[in-house]
Amino acid sequence: MKKLVILAFLTVGGTAMLSFAQSTGSITQTVNQRNTIGSLSSTPSGNFTAGSNVSFTYILNTAGAPAPTSETVQFFDRGNAIGSTQAITMISGSNLIPYSQVNASQGWTASGTAPTITPLATNGPDGSTSTATAISFADSASTVLYAVPSSTNYANQQMTFSIWAQSSTPTTLNLIVKDNPQLNASQSAACSVTSTWQRCSLTYSFPANSGPGFSVSLTSSNLATLIDVWGAQFEQAAQPGPYVSTIGTARPTGGQAGTATFSYNGFLAGSHTVTVQYVGDANFVGSTSNAIALNAAKETPTVSLTDSPVGTSTYGVAVTLTAQLSDPSGSSTPTGSVEFFDGGKSLGTATVDGSGKATLTLAGATSLPVGSHSLTVNYSGDSEFSTLTSGTTTHTVTQAASGSVVTTTVTSSLNPSNYGDTITFSIHVSSSVGVQPTGAVTVKDGSTVIDTQPLDASGNASSTIPAFAAGTHTVSVIYSGDSNYN
Repeated sequence: MKKLVILAFLTVGGTAMLSFAQSTGSITQTVNQRNTIGSLSSTPSGNFTAGSNVSFTYILNTAGAPAPTSETVQFFDRGNAIGSTQAITMISGSNLIPYSQVNASQGWTASGTAPTITPLATNGPDGSTSTATAISFADSASTVLYAVPSSTNYANQQMTFSIWAQSSTPTTLNLIVKDNPQLNASQSAACSVTSTWQRCSLTYSFPANSGPGFSVSLTSSNLATLIDVWGAQFEQAAQPGPYVSTIGTARPTGGQAGTATFSYNGFLAGSHTVTVQYVGDANFVGSTSNAIALNAAKETPTVSLTDSPVGTSTYGVAVTLTAQLSDPSGSSTPTGSVEFFDGGKSLGTATVDGSGKATLTLAGATSLPVGSHSLTVNYSGDSEFSTLTSGTTTHTVTQAASGSVVTTTVTSSLNPSNYGDTITFSIHVSSSVGVQPTGAVTVKDGSTVIDTQPLDASGNASSTIPAFAAGTHTVSVIYSGDSNYN
């Protein structure tokens, strides 16, 4: 057979050149942004004490695509930013299920009484349009499953099966994991599904006699209720890892996602709702994580009670009591008021200042009486701190010396007087410290006791002498003291 060869010559500047014709094909490739899901968890979760440290772990699920590690996320509490923006770092993920989206025409099968499987029925939890599958189970034997009879053996390995689910009517979705085809290993877990997308999971350690391969399946004890499912995943892990999508090939390695960790101890007492926001970029659609509900109980402050002078004092000397309150976490300062007590008797109240200190000075009429005193302070609490009673501080008060603090005055009703006149002496006893002295006074003429009279509540006494012998008399009044004055 002869071949026809056609040569084309192009003459340039008188020189003949050989030219070959070329054919070029082209296509316009459209690459859409990838949707994201933010998953947030905390330790502790639920209830904790205000001021305690709470550690958050955030995963930016990118379905396996490389995460935007040059970007940041922001944590929020009820819409208010907490802390600074946090950097995104890369973490790896895997998915051993070749088709992560439940679709009976792509790897997934039905068994028992065939359930109704409608793929591409609803939007996914990542905001993607029509990517989730709606399932209606016919009875307790109605099952949707995916079996991978591979040569890999998962004996003695901890495996986790997870899937996102939601239902307009609260229902139960059962997750089942088995080895395949030996079926020596089997574990199931029930997940309560609500109208909000959540990730259901089952973690199971395959026993030593497990065969190669695995199967994962879904059943429900609540029948004729539509359950939307999305993003099935099976991985070697102790808990669900970053979501990795698959479209025909399992991804035991190479899946990626972003993560950020954040610790915060500034939560005040009350309820809190924490979320994380990723704003997105040219490659990824922004997303807001699931909300973590936290409740911070009032913090218990510390309180110390000191006395000045320390330990002991003389009656009438001012004693200052100081209560110092502080926050063990150091995040804030207690406010409010305190009440000081001597045993069960209230000594008075004081306001806590900006440094957490409250003082009460006992002097004059409020002086501590002679004896041993068990002093405590009760803190009233505030919006952030709970009530508290201090430990006991013992303070001992000794008697005051009458000669240094007690004044006795005496006046005569008639001076001078004549023999045979009746004379009344008016006596008053007072103290420069402490409470009014009590007790009695003794009246002497020289060294001779001529009368004894009790003091009234005001420290007054009256002594009437019917007759004095003519002459000069030196009359003295002696205060006998009481429990506070010697």
